[in-house]
Amino acid sequence: MVYDVDTDRIERQLKVLRECVAVLEETKRRRGEREGDPVLFFAASRALHLAVECMIDVGTTMIDGFIMRDPGGYLDIVDILEDERVIPKEGAERIRELVRFRDRLVRKYDELSPGEVEDHGDQSELLSSFDKWVRDYLRQELGT
Repeated sequence: MVYDVDTDRIERQLKVLRECVAVLEETKRRRGEREGDPVLFFAASRALHLAVECMIDVGTTMIDGFIMRDPGGYLDIVDILEDERVIPKEGAERIRELVRFRDRLVRKYDELSPGEVEDHGDQSELLSSFDKWVRDYLRQELGT
Protein backbone atom coordinates (compact mmCIF):
# COMPACT_ATOMS: atom_id res chain seq x y z
CA MET A 1 0.00 0.00 0.00
CA VAL A 2 1.26 3.48 -0.85
CA TYR A 3 0.96 5.98 1.96
CA ASP A 4 0.82 9.76 1.75
CA VAL A 5 2.69 10.65 4.93
CA ASP A 6 3.76 14.28 5.27
CA THR A 7 7.26 13.51 6.50
CA ASP A 8 8.33 17.14 6.07
CA ARG A 9 5.65 18.24 8.51
CA ILE A 10 6.59 15.48 10.94
CA GLU A 11 10.23 16.55 10.73
CA ARG A 12 9.28 20.18 11.52
CA GLN A 13 7.15 19.03 14.45
CA LEU A 14 9.96 16.82 15.79
CA LYS A 15 12.39 19.75 15.46
CA VAL A 16 10.15 21.85 17.70
CA LEU A 17 9.92 18.88 20.10
CA ARG A 18 13.73 18.76 20.30
CA GLU A 19 13.77 22.52 20.99
CA CYS A 20 11.27 21.98 23.81
CA VAL A 21 13.54 19.31 25.27
CA ALA A 22 16.46 21.75 25.18
CA VAL A 23 14.42 24.40 27.01
CA LEU A 24 13.23 21.88 29.63
CA GLU A 25 16.81 20.73 30.21
CA GLU A 26 18.03 24.32 30.53
CA THR A 27 15.28 25.29 32.99
CA LYS A 28 16.07 22.16 35.01
CA ARG A 29 19.78 23.07 35.05
CA ARG A 30 19.01 26.60 36.27
CA ARG A 31 16.41 25.58 38.84
CA GLY A 32 18.77 25.69 41.79
CA GLU A 33 20.44 28.98 40.95
CA ARG A 34 17.23 31.02 40.59
CA GLU A 35 14.53 29.35 42.66
CA GLY A 36 11.10 30.84 42.09
CA ASP A 37 12.12 32.68 38.92
CA PRO A 38 8.90 33.34 36.96
CA VAL A 39 10.79 33.37 33.63
CA LEU A 40 12.02 29.81 34.24
CA PHE A 41 8.53 28.74 35.35
CA PHE A 42 6.90 30.19 32.24
CA ALA A 43 9.62 28.81 29.96
CA ALA A 44 9.24 25.31 31.42
CA SER A 45 5.43 25.50 31.34
CA ARG A 46 5.34 26.62 27.72
CA ALA A 47 8.01 24.13 26.61
CA LEU A 48 6.11 21.30 28.28
CA HIS A 49 2.82 22.41 26.71
CA LEU A 50 4.39 22.67 23.25
CA ALA A 51 6.12 19.30 23.66
CA VAL A 52 2.75 17.64 24.27
CA GLU A 53 1.24 19.50 21.30
CA CYS A 54 4.14 18.31 19.13
CA MET A 55 3.55 14.67 20.08
CA ILE A 56 -0.18 14.99 19.42
CA ASP A 57 0.43 16.75 16.10
CA VAL A 58 2.97 14.13 15.00
CA GLY A 59 0.49 11.43 15.99
CA THR A 60 -2.30 13.08 14.02
CA THR A 61 -0.08 13.48 10.97
CA MET A 62 0.95 9.83 11.15
CA ILE A 63 -2.61 8.62 11.69
CA ASP A 64 -3.77 10.58 8.64
CA GLY A 65 -0.85 9.54 6.45
CA PHE A 66 -0.91 5.85 7.34
CA ILE A 67 -4.71 5.74 7.26
CA MET A 68 -5.06 4.45 10.82
CA ARG A 69 -8.40 4.52 12.63
CA ASP A 70 -9.88 7.92 13.46
CA PRO A 71 -9.09 9.17 16.97
CA GLY A 72 -11.79 10.38 19.31
CA GLY A 73 -9.50 12.70 21.25
CA TYR A 74 -5.94 13.33 22.36
CA LEU A 75 -5.70 10.23 24.55
CA ASP A 76 -7.07 8.15 21.70
CA ILE A 77 -4.22 9.39 19.49
CA VAL A 78 -1.78 7.90 22.02
CA ASP A 79 -3.82 4.66 22.07
CA ILE A 80 -3.65 4.41 18.28
CA LEU A 81 0.10 5.03 18.24
CA GLU A 82 0.49 2.29 20.83
CA ASP A 83 -1.84 -0.12 18.98
CA GLU A 84 0.04 0.49 15.71
CA ARG A 85 3.33 -0.11 17.51
CA VAL A 86 4.70 3.37 16.88
CA ILE A 87 5.33 3.76 20.62
CA PRO A 88 5.81 1.03 23.24
CA LYS A 89 3.32 0.39 26.03
CA GLU A 90 5.52 1.84 28.79
CA GLY A 91 6.09 5.02 26.77
CA ALA A 92 2.41 5.31 25.91
CA GLU A 93 1.36 5.40 29.56
CA ARG A 94 3.85 8.15 30.36
CA ILE A 95 2.72 10.14 27.32
CA ARG A 96 -0.90 9.76 28.47
CA GLU A 97 0.10 11.32 31.80
CA LEU A 98 1.56 14.30 29.95
CA VAL A 99 -1.55 14.61 27.77
CA ARG A 100 -3.69 14.66 30.92
CA PHE A 101 -1.39 17.28 32.46
CA ARG A 102 -1.73 19.36 29.26
CA ASP A 103 -5.27 20.21 30.36
CA ARG A 104 -3.87 21.90 33.48
CA LEU A 105 -1.25 23.73 31.43
CA VAL A 106 -3.89 25.05 29.03
CA ARG A 107 -7.00 25.50 31.17
CA LYS A 108 -5.89 25.67 34.79
CA TYR A 109 -2.62 27.53 34.37
CA ASP A 110 -3.64 29.87 37.19
CA GLU A 111 -3.58 26.91 39.62
CA LEU A 112 -0.19 25.48 38.57
CA SER A 113 2.65 25.37 41.01
CA PRO A 114 6.32 25.38 40.03
CA GLY A 115 6.61 21.96 41.69
CA GLU A 116 3.96 20.47 39.40
CA VAL A 117 5.67 21.82 36.32
CA GLU A 118 9.03 20.52 37.57
CA ASP A 119 7.57 17.07 38.27
CA HIS A 120 6.05 16.79 34.82
CA GLY A 121 8.79 18.72 33.06
CA ASP A 122 11.45 16.19 33.91
CA GLN A 123 10.55 14.17 30.80
CA SER A 124 13.44 14.92 28.45
CA GLU A 125 14.27 11.23 28.08
CA LEU A 126 10.66 10.33 27.21
CA LEU A 127 10.36 13.19 24.72
CA SER A 128 13.63 12.22 23.06
CA SER A 129 12.47 8.60 22.96
CA PHE A 130 9.25 9.67 21.23
CA ASP A 131 11.35 11.32 18.52
CA LYS A 132 13.33 8.08 18.09
CA TRP A 133 10.23 5.85 18.09
CA VAL A 134 8.61 7.93 15.36
CA ARG A 135 11.76 7.95 13.25
CA ASP A 136 12.18 4.19 13.65
CA TYR A 137 8.56 3.60 12.61
CA LEU A 138 8.88 5.86 9.57
CA ARG A 139 12.09 4.10 8.54
CA GLN A 140 10.43 0.70 8.95
CA GLU A 141 7.23 1.62 7.09
CA LEU A 142 8.55 4.01 4.44
CA GLY A 143 12.17 3.00 4.15
CA THR A 144 13.30 6.57 4.85
